[in-house]
Amino acid sequence: MKTLEFRKKILSWYSKNRRELPWRDNPAPYNVWLSEIILQQTRVSQGIIYFNSFIEKFPDIKSLAHANEQEVLKLWQGLGYYSRARNLHAAAKQLSANNYQLPSSYKSLLKLKGVGPYTAAAIASIAFKEPVAAVDGNVMRVISRFYGINDPVNSTKGKKLIDMLSGELIDTENPGDFNQAMMELGATVCTPKNYKCPICPVNSLCIAFSANIVHELPKKIKRKKTITRYFNYLVIDLGNSLIMKKRYNNDIWKNLYDFPLIETSAYADETAIFNNPIWKSWFSGSQATILNVTDYKKHLLTHQVLMVRFYHISVPQLKNIPPEFHKTDKIDIFDLPVPKIIECFLSESFSKI
Repeated sequence: MKTLEFRKKILSWYSKNRRELPWRDNPAPYNVWLSEIILQQTRVSQGIIYFNSFIEKFPDIKSLAHANEQEVLKLWQGLGYYSRARNLHAAAKQLSANNYQLPSSYKSLLKLKGVGPYTAAAIASIAFKEPVAAVDGNVMRVISRFYGINDPVNSTKGKKLIDMLSGELIDTENPGDFNQAMMELGATVCTPKNYKCPICPVNSLCIAFSANIVHELPKKIKRKKTITRYFNYLVIDLGNSLIMKKRYNNDIWKNLYDFPLIETSAYADETAIFNNPIWKSWFSGSQATILNVTDYKKHLLTHQVLMVRFYHISVPQLKNIPPEFHKTDKIDIFDLPVPKIIECFLSESFSKI
């Protein structure tokens, strides 16, 4: 009885309070898939902008599949978590074998690059009406509070319990709207802080609300410690071009472009950088002129804090440029996909070019 009442109340609330979003106005499979990938680790307000840009540039899966990766990464620039863009592009290519159409079942969707259980469930339920629960962070929080779950939601036991309860709650006749209602409730009412319990449509059924423990839930196991890294970029200016390279390793920002880098374990003053072997390998015997040295700027990633500084150096010419580096014309630098911190530096330093 409680389950039926919950479904009725939350669907009624959603029909009156749902936000108007472009992928909801047109819940075609491609639109749903694209929106779900973009909204991972991204605010809705920012996600709308990128969604509209992608739909304009790549209106369907086929056009996305036929794009080159650099185009996709450039359009994604500023969103972060660039593996999402690489996986989205790879999955579009996978779908060439299916006439560039998304499969309609949860299990088949899981076979696509970058599509995990939550994303597969969201697409399957919203676009294809398959009754499978889509459990993201918002839904975890709603379920945890509604049932008063004490197990950490990021523990194996906690995840299994929430998946089971979410599966029991799903509305089999209207799974897409039900899943979106759960996400909407978590995003706008049952928020991590400043939660709005008095206006919640299911507060009369909520265990955490009745026990006055909303502020204690959901419980989580503490995440791993954040590390701090110090990036000292060498912006080597040859007059009409800069030295850049594509990041191929499995570190952050894979397949984006950056400058020659001296990474240090702690703050490094200019003397330490000038004595670094990497600096000497670039400028030994060259008439290098330092045009500017920025202060360190903090750039936050999920489990990393980057302290980034730029050394802008003018050099008339360079000999023996390593093969992984290449000259990039200044008129072309804004066409390359780069990390946000580098995009900001380029905009500030070369916007008049």
